[in-house]
Amino acid sequence: MAKDTSPTNPISRLFKSDPYRELFLSLADTLDSSVLVLSGAESRLLTCNHEFLLLSGYARKDLDDLSPSALFPGEEGHVMLEKILDTRENPDCTLQDVPLQTRTGEVVLIDIEAHPIAPPRTAVLLQIKPASARSQIEQRKLAEETLLRSLENITNLILTGGTSALPTALELCLDPLCASYTAIYRLSATTPDYFIEGVLPPEFPETIPADAIGNLQVFSSWSLGQRPEGELQRAARTAELTHLKTALIGDDSAWIGIFIVGWKEEIALSPDIDPLIRIIANLLHTAIYLSQLRTSLIEGDTSMSAVEAEITSQFEAISDALITVDSSLTIIRANSAINRLLGYRPPEVKGLAIQDVLVGPEDVTTTILDALGHKRTAERSRLILHHRDGTRLLVHLRVAPMAGAADDQLLIVLSDQSEQQAIEDQTEILAQRALLGEVTAIFAHEVRNPINNISTGVQLVASRLGENHPQFEALGTIRAECVRLDQLMSDVLFFARPLQLKMDPLDIAELLQRVITRWAPRFNQTGTRCHTSFDPDTPLASADPRTLERVIVNLISNALEAMTEGGTLSINIAPIGPAQNRMIELKVADTGPGIPPDKIHRIFDPFFTTKKAGTGLGLAISRRIITAHKGIIQVESFPDAGTVFTIHLPSADLSSKE
Repeated sequence: MAKDTSPTNPISRLFKSDPYRELFLSLADTLDSSVLVLSGAESRLLTCNHEFLLLSGYARKDLDDLSPSALFPGEEGHVMLEKILDTRENPDCTLQDVPLQTRTGEVVLIDIEAHPIAPPRTAVLLQIKPASARSQIEQRKLAEETLLRSLENITNLILTGGTSALPTALELCLDPLCASYTAIYRLSATTPDYFIEGVLPPEFPETIPADAIGNLQVFSSWSLGQRPEGELQRAARTAELTHLKTALIGDDSAWIGIFIVGWKEEIALSPDIDPLIRIIANLLHTAIYLSQLRTSLIEGDTSMSAVEAEITSQFEAISDALITVDSSLTIIRANSAINRLLGYRPPEVKGLAIQDVLVGPEDVTTTILDALGHKRTAERSRLILHHRDGTRLLVHLRVAPMAGAADDQLLIVLSDQSEQQAIEDQTEILAQRALLGEVTAIFAHEVRNPINNISTGVQLVASRLGENHPQFEALGTIRAECVRLDQLMSDVLFFARPLQLKMDPLDIAELLQRVITRWAPRFNQTGTRCHTSFDPDTPLASADPRTLERVIVNLISNALEAMTEGGTLSINIAPIGPAQNRMIELKVADTGPGIPPDKIHRIFDPFFTTKKAGTGLGLAISRRIITAHKGIIQVESFPDAGTVFTIHLPSADLSSKE
């Protein structure tokens, strides 16, 4: 009790005169604790309240003949009285387990708080409580602290472990509830039923159907002797439980479980047991809800990671350069295509200003700012930018605001138009060549007749003049040139006109053998040895015999012209590739001087030739024929060693499948 030495203390005023005694007694009787007033000077009992009379067993009139030592006997009582009287100098003394002798002679242990009455400190007021009340309070406080620790442990366990910690949490609930069994029926994730978690007697069902939950009360209690209602209370009676309490877990929109508490022994349940069960039920609800949230978060993170990975893979798979910038035109990220287009690796451009990366003779920031300010897509075509190494390139710039992105982010798309420009240029060249081909075909057709007439006229004049005439040799030269011009016109017409192929199964070995036999006199005349190698497993080719023979003859003719002093001509055929995709390989090789490296890439171009009397159309026509056969023709040349032409043609079986 707080010390008050003020002269205005109302208690001290109670003892100034007798009229105040009755008022004091009336006030003291309203207190729950016992009050005893001792005289400080005379060491006698002045007064007490009704609670003290009940505690000591004395009547009020008995106190007039009692001394304090009679209430507090013995040496221990004497020491206690001295301490109480010392409160006049040392106020607010507290004593515990003080022996108080009642009227019946029984000694009761009490706790005392002594307060001296304000000056002149003539009395001491004692507030008395049974020591057992303090013990009960301490025990209750200890029980409350234990309960709080248990709830704290359960809460921490639930927060860290979620539903996986439910068995342990249910076990921790046994002590604060003083229960024999705790369990929950929790809604299954795969079925509409509720399955049991925790420990219950075997008489309880393993599952509860969902429709049975609607018949349960939010909180229910059953004790032995009462009529059971529902399956759970009947199971409790069968299991010989004395008490059973259930609390639904969840809310009116969705009950996700039932908390079950059972007692085997007959005990008096605490009045706080029902609120405590509700608190634990709410904690279990929190555990299940947190577990669902964690599962949703994990699934969300997994889905988000999958979406991010998918977006990243799509971002990286796009062949155009993609650059994301913020409102300050600082690069946030870029895909790997920027390395191919501008020569920067994506990590290098992160954090750079866009104008430091998109460098060119024209300012690109105006287009980007237009898209940023007006929230619309802006484009510029055929924009010239500089590669990191200084190379100029042609690009198409597209800037679009990113919907839903923070900080007004923009997506910049750079499409390389260099290839498109090259295609357009090549298309224009091809169109010009096509027109030139048509004109050339018309020209060749119209020129052939005059050339033939000239050749015929020259031949007629030469026959009339005779071999001894001085102009006979000149006329022969004119006629030879007419023949060459006629051949040139024939080649031009063949090259310019569409090919009309008649594809049939063809034995290339047989075709080659016929050609070689026909060219044998020429081989002997030029001192050329012809070596052949024909694989007997070579399948039939799908080919046009007439045009393919022209290719072979052209290659043999070129080889003989290259080997001016004779040499070896090798012709080989063999199957290549798997059985289901069998191709035929034809190789024609000579031992001539080879083709210069700076010219080999042009030998298939029209009108390009390395021979003095060549037309430059032979190999161009050959490649056109092989391409029309769905084959390929390639060349390898080795200086001073020779040249090898390789032709791959589809077999008749492969062509029939196609």
